[in-house]
Amino acid sequence: MSQVNMDIVRAVLEAWNRRDFDAAISHTHEDVELHFIGGFSDVMGTEWTGREGMLRFWREWLATLGGRIALERLQDAGNRVVVLGTMDAVGEASGAPSSIRFGQVWTFREGKVIRIDGYYDPEAALQAAGLQE
Repeated sequence: MSQVNMDIVRAVLEAWNRRDFDAAISHTHEDVELHFIGGFSDVMGTEWTGREGMLRFWREWLATLGGRIALERLQDAGNRVVVLGTMDAVGEASGAPSSIRFGQVWTFREGKVIRIDGYYDPEAALQAAGLQE
């Protein structure tokens, strides 16, 4: 199942980069949860629930920063996948470019993404999944 889960993560992120949210959200459980731990959580909030909540967050993010995700690494962690990547974006108001390295832990249930924990510090994502370097 681990390779299947990693393929799902790739498919979701590729769809997100294309702005094909229907394709991206189709891989999530209806009760999906998105959580931010550290970093942007003070500014962006800490939790979005359900597919509508996730779509709302994605749209708000894109309206503010835009961006494209580049994967650095995917690692199997049982029913979870650890994602290390970079988000390259440009501020809507300022036009200032930014590049943010991040980590995520994606949890699966019944072949669908049920939870994504986003970490400002990529090492924190590895630690949360018990994969410290």
